[in-house]
Amino acid sequence: MHPHPPTSRHRGRGWLIAVFVAAALAVIVLAGATAWVWWSARPGGGETFVVRVGAPDATVSPEDVDRVAEILRRRVRGMGAGEPVVTAGERTVTVELPRDADVEEAVALLERRGRLTVHPVVGLVGPVGEPGAEPEDLSDVELVLPSPDGSGDLLLGPAALDNDGVASGEAENSPEVSAWLVHVTFTGRGADTWARMTGEAACRPAASPRRRIAFVVDEEVVTAPEVGVDVACEVGLVGGATTITGGFTEEEASTLAALVSADPLPLETTVE
Repeated sequence: MHPHPPTSRHRGRGWLIAVFVAAALAVIVLAGATAWVWWSARPGGGETFVVRVGAPDATVSPEDVDRVAEILRRRVRGMGAGEPVVTAGERTVTVELPRDADVEEAVALLERRGRLTVHPVVGLVGPVGEPGAEPEDLSDVELVLPSPDGSGDLLLGPAALDNDGVASGEAENSPEVSAWLVHVTFTGRGADTWARMTGEAACRPAASPRRRIAFVVDEEVVTAPEVGVDVACEVGLVGGATTITGGFTEEEASTLAALVSADPLPLETTVE
C-alpha cells in the first residue's frame, strides 16, 4: 500500500506548527536577552566590603553614617563602572561594588578622607633647591610637604581652594601626551579664585618655585604644576576649568577624579 499524500489540511497544520515553534523560540531568545540586560545593568554584583565609620572611641551619629554612605556611593559611582549597592548600618556602611569595578581603586576610595586643598607654592628647599627658592616671608608658609617630582620640600602658602570650590573631576587618557590626566571644573567661586591664583603666579620669573600651584589631597601633594609662560600676569587661567597632570596611572587618575568630585568624609573610615 502506498501512503496517502498529505492533504492541504495537513500541510496547513504543519505550517502553523512551524510558525508557532519559531515564535516560541523568538520569545525565549528575547526573554533571555532582556534578562541579560537587566542583570548586567542592575546595581552591585561585585565584591562587598564593610566600612567602619569613625574610630572605636569616637561618637558617631546616624547622620554621620548616612553622610558617609552617600559620599561613598558618589565616589564609587564616579569610577564609571556602574552603580554600587550601599547600605548604612549603625556604625558601618556596607558597599557592594559594581561587577566591573577595580577593587584596589575602590578600596582606596572607601578609606581616603578626600580633603582637597589648593595652595600657592612660596618656596622650595631640598637637595636640589636653587638659590632664591626660599620664601620671601616665613609667615607665608602653612605647610611643608615633599614635591611629587622629588625636587625637594615645597613650602606652601595658605590654602586658597578646597573641595567646595570644585564642581567635578574626570580622568582621561590623552593620546596627545600619552598620559592620564584629570580635568577639573570649578564652581563659580572656585573659578574666580583659580584665575586669581594663576594670575599671581604668572607674575613670577620663569622656573621660579612661586610659579607653581600645589594640589594637596589628605596632606599629600598629588601635583604641583608650574603656570605656563603663556599665562598673562594678573589675568590667570580663566574659563572655570583646568587639567591636572602628574604622571598618573589610570588608577591614580580615576581615584583623584573621584575624590575631587565628592565631598570629603566627615570621619575616618576603615575597610574591615
